[in-house]
Amino acid sequence: MSKNLVIILSFVTAIIASYFVGTLSIETNPTGEITNAVFIEVMDELIENHYSQPTEDELLQGAIDGMITSLDDPFTTYFDYEEAMSYQQGFGETYVGIGVTVNYIDNLIVVEAVKDNGPAENAGIRVNDIIASVDGTSVLDLPFYETIGLIIGDEGTEVTIGIIRSGVDEIINLTMTRSIIDSATVIYDSFDRGGKLIGYIKVTTFGDETVKLFVAAIDDLETQGIDGLIVDLRDNGGGHLSTVYNMLNQFLINDGRPMFSTEYFTNGEFQRDDYYATRTTPRNYEIVTLVNENSASASEVFASAMQEHGSFQVVGLATYGKGTMQRDISITATIGDSLHITIGKWFTTDGNWVHYDGGTDGVVPNIIIESTDIEKAYKVFLLEDEEDILYDTVDNRVANIQLVLNIMGYNVRTDGYFDTLTRFAVMDIQDDNNLPETGNFDSDTLIIINEALDLYQDDLLNDTQLETAIDYFLND
Repeated sequence: MSKNLVIILSFVTAIIASYFVGTLSIETNPTGEITNAVFIEVMDELIENHYSQPTEDELLQGAIDGMITSLDDPFTTYFDYEEAMSYQQGFGETYVGIGVTVNYIDNLIVVEAVKDNGPAENAGIRVNDIIASVDGTSVLDLPFYETIGLIIGDEGTEVTIGIIRSGVDEIINLTMTRSIIDSATVIYDSFDRGGKLIGYIKVTTFGDETVKLFVAAIDDLETQGIDGLIVDLRDNGGGHLSTVYNMLNQFLINDGRPMFSTEYFTNGEFQRDDYYATRTTPRNYEIVTLVNENSASASEVFASAMQEHGSFQVVGLATYGKGTMQRDISITATIGDSLHITIGKWFTTDGNWVHYDGGTDGVVPNIIIESTDIEKAYKVFLLEDEEDILYDTVDNRVANIQLVLNIMGYNVRTDGYFDTLTRFAVMDIQDDNNLPETGNFDSDTLIIINEALDLYQDDLLNDTQLETAIDYFLND
């Protein structure tokens, strides 16, 4: 392993910037080739003669953006100081923000997860919302981390997020107060099922303190006497290569094959590193890794190594498919800026490249299992100044609420039509909670329904993919 590289395997993506460098030459250029002299002359002409009066800084930024765009690589990005700080902050155990996890998909920032009881959830942001503006400034054409830099800020300050939502014609503006968000990278528990004690560790990011917390969780669960272990990497977008390497070494035995390999371009040439296990004795229990379509990069390194090298089971859905790796290079001509640059690829034990473009398109689980509709359900909030959702209307939000009503014990349709049976269910909820029996969905009634959804989704035993993993141990 090359010690002079700090490698990052992360799904966090953007098309942001680079930095223009080179030695200027003033010779003539009869071939039409673009040289530094041509670049400088074009920039000077634009500054002197373009009606919009661009500044040199604006044109240099545009040139940087253009260089990055020409790579057709969404994972190479340029961070200014604030963007670099927000990126690094994501590998810690807390951060100041609004409590959402986002993906950069087709040049759009899409909400992937919403933190329970965080500012975003309490304001009404949902999974799959598209972030369109921040404090009135459109971000649809802004680089990823420039947008993130607008969203984050000081604790206690307000920010208004404009979102695009399926089924709603206008942009929805939601105001929330930034706060400290707990972002524990390791959470663990155990389940006593069928006479077996199954350990469970959820890893949200391969961050700065993750290895220490992961090892502590394993030690505690083994002290409890577990018969099997589930490592949950669903919705984990990746992180540090060193972190996943050390975590794999908790389980895999050195059998002469690498757990994974990297091939990267540095100082003008390619270099290959093979990462071998250092452990000599196996754990005395089976291990299952949980993944889904949002498990990416370092999560895929872990899952593929457990599957191919350790012959352990992987359960869930095929992963995202990010087979490249990045490193951060400080830009010496600035204070705090850095280039987050794709330097190469990583390969599985069997030599597979999992990349979505030209590779295997992800890690395919041994056992494929979908989540249920109610597991995917979201909380419904009325927007500011919005009227109640009325009886005898059709609304995709009603379809979502009807799913929740069914887990609350009401046998109602789930197609979004607000029919009589749905109305009776609403009136019953309102009566039980001393609310006016309007029979319509108002804010107070939705609070009760949202709480029921929280209780259901917070119960890990209602998790179909997790239940499938547990059943593997019980049937083994």
